[in-house]
Amino acid sequence: MRIYAIANQKGGVGKTVDTINLAAGLAEHGRRVLAIDWDPQGHLTEAIGAQLATDASLARALLGQWSGELADLVQQVDGGLFVIPTSDDMFLLEPQMYGRSGREYLLSRFLDALVGIFDDVVIDCPPSLGALNDNALVATRRRSDNDRVQGKIVIPVQAEDSSIRALRLFLRQITTLQEALRIELEVAGLVVNLYDGRKGRIATSTLEAFQAHPLGVLGVFKDLKEVREAWRLRTTVIAHAPDSETANGFRALVARLDPDLTSVVTS
Repeated sequence: MRIYAIANQKGGVGKTVDTINLAAGLAEHGRRVLAIDWDPQGHLTEAIGAQLATDASLARALLGQWSGELADLVQQVDGGLFVIPTSDDMFLLEPQMYGRSGREYLLSRFLDALVGIFDDVVIDCPPSLGALNDNALVATRRRSDNDRVQGKIVIPVQAEDSSIRALRLFLRQITTLQEALRIELEVAGLVVNLYDGRKGRIATSTLEAFQAHPLGVLGVFKDLKEVREAWRLRTTVIAHAPDSETANGFRALVARLDPDLTSVVTS
């Protein structure tokens, strides 16, 4: 099972769009893919048209306040694409984490139990540097005793100066986690969203800076109408506009993250 944390402490950089469409691109290969709305604001839940979780919520399950069947937590979106939506409990989850031993591993332990049920897990992380983000990042760590679980961190950014500053802070968080917990985390690279070269030198020079960054750029997505249309329709770009530049861009992203998956040809 592969776990992808789509994370950046900066908001508005396209994390949710990347999460939904990376998950859809993986599912297009016949894989069983679980998208997790790990953000209390619930943008993924809204964008995919899922129902807000109530009694059976991931937050309550992680805190030991609910136990039941996995099917009660998971909603099927389409084919092999599934989602665990957010809930009102998510706003209370982070404060309650701080008093628990091994709090950084709460989500990780839950996901490890899903091996054999899902092929991929894609986590839409909140825009923060707190315990929720720590949990998602730790879930992607290298497991020396379990080669059935692999993880990568994907960092969405925008071609603007504030994204460069935010990236520095986020990379510092990753380094701090690795040193404090003695774990190894892999950053797969950057995804540049909402790119518009017509905005001038600030946009183009920032993109050049990202492309020259040691992490590298996995993909560049323009601010195209298909993304906004899919969001309004509560679906993925791959389902809404399968032959579009954006849909093919996410297919290319899937191939870069998992080279074992060959390109999907659409009609």
